[in-house]
Amino acid sequence: MPPILLSLTHFCDKHGPRVVLVTQCYLAEPNTSENDLLLPDYPTDSYCESCLLHFPEVSGVPGDARPVRNMRSRIKGRTFVSTQYSSIRYQLLNSITRKAFSEETMIYDCSPLVFFDDSRGLNLIIGFKLYDENARGNERRYCYILTIDTKDVYNGMNIISDNWNFINCGLKKMIDDIRQSHTQVLNERRLDAKDNGGIDGLTQFAVPYLRANKSKEAKNLVELTNDPLIFFNMHKWNSYMISSLIIRQH
Repeated sequence: MPPILLSLTHFCDKHGPRVVLVTQCYLAEPNTSENDLLLPDYPTDSYCESCLLHFPEVSGVPGDARPVRNMRSRIKGRTFVSTQYSSIRYQLLNSITRKAFSEETMIYDCSPLVFFDDSRGLNLIIGFKLYDENARGNERRYCYILTIDTKDVYNGMNIISDNWNFINCGLKKMIDDIRQSHTQVLNERRLDAKDNGGIDGLTQFAVPYLRANKSKEAKNLVELTNDPLIFFNMHKWNSYMISSLIIRQH
């Protein structure tokens, strides 16, 4: 069974294509251990709020909260880890992410795109975007990427074709949850603007590209959805999907 990874990627206004979260399963690969998948600490000065992973903080005592860099869980005896990037597949995922956002045929309406090559394996990409007046073009672009790290295109395609509905429905479910939470935030802002005598938020949607961005404040999915648990829930859902694909192949 080849390694399977699920990644959320983002085209950051400041840093370009970036991996925000990647979920992996430890499959006892040669010369690796479970701890090799973890990121105990890493410099965050090369990330901004829009591309930085935010797990809920933990605290042993009041006022002593610390950031969480990894999320780990076990399903049916297998370990699943979600991190900002993959310590053992860093170059691979960076290359896949750059290709996803530079692909001329890439659209952001949740239509799947599949590509394969010997260096990047087999990848299924689903793009989506969220409205944000502080972003370039008033939108933030994301891609969910399922990666099968294999040079055997036939084996990889068999995994995707045998589980096509499961994979597509699973990825779109997470995206739909993100979109619904984001829409709720926008609706609440629109109502607040009306109550305070401001411009109706619908006007912003009617002419999004005619408005000049006076500020470009970086925002991540926690802020865009008002959901501090969004990346935690993403880890759980990704782990479930990868576990199910592994089980289906045995």
